[in-house]
Amino acid sequence: MITILRKVFSDLGLSDKEIQAMFVLLQEGSLRVPAVAKKARLNRTTTYGILKSLTERGLVSSADRGGIIEYQSIPPSHIIPFIERKRDELQDRKDEIKEILPELKKVREKRDILPRIRFFEGIEGIKQAYEDTLENNKEKKLLDFTGTDAIFKKMDKGWIEYYVKKRTRLSIKCIAIAPDTQWSRVSQKRDGELLRTTKLLPEKYTFDTEIDIYDNNVGIFSFSEDQPIAILIEDEKIAHTLKTLFYYTESTLDQDQD
Repeated sequence: MITILRKVFSDLGLSDKEIQAMFVLLQEGSLRVPAVAKKARLNRTTTYGILKSLTERGLVSSADRGGIIEYQSIPPSHIIPFIERKRDELQDRKDEIKEILPELKKVREKRDILPRIRFFEGIEGIKQAYEDTLENNKEKKLLDFTGTDAIFKKMDKGWIEYYVKKRTRLSIKCIAIAPDTQWSRVSQKRDGELLRTTKLLPEKYTFDTEIDIYDNNVGIFSFSEDQPIAILIEDEKIAHTLKTLFYYTESTLDQDQD
């Protein structure tokens, strides 16, 4: 239960400390600031700011009881309506952004401020970079040097499933070249349902990064334990060079299989 609630609140944008305070109030009911701080194991001064933030979000309310301010969370039964309301608000914002997006793109193009190289740090940054391989892929084709084992070890399975299904839904075909490992073979078995062709390198050739080539873009993904990072490069010549290397490698694998 706690794990599910923690994920729900985290998805709503709450910090770890805000989540701790919410857990205490959900379980205890009405409490003064010192009690919240003690039970949530938070600094008292910090707790004031946390409760103020939760109040502004509409998750917590306060009441003056004889000159003493006490805080209480929304009732557990109100959590689902709260989530539904936030979902509707996000949908409204999404619709508004869709309306102004074409104009926003024109402004960026006119001012020529779109960076040719972009860096993304951390797992969430990597996920954002992967979105670019789908959203900026007019050719509907993805050429992929993929370190399958590293991806399965570092990225959560739920996100992997989300990504491949979204790519399939967008009709983006993928040709993947991967090291010959157990995870690569497991992944290869789903090629038919995922608009993908996976070709395996000889066992002596291994790598644990990923390079995606699409349109005039190249995405480089490193799944380092200490500093996972993604780099997106927009350059026609670089993309063309890597496409040439990819297709050459693919052709040699075809010959080996013949």
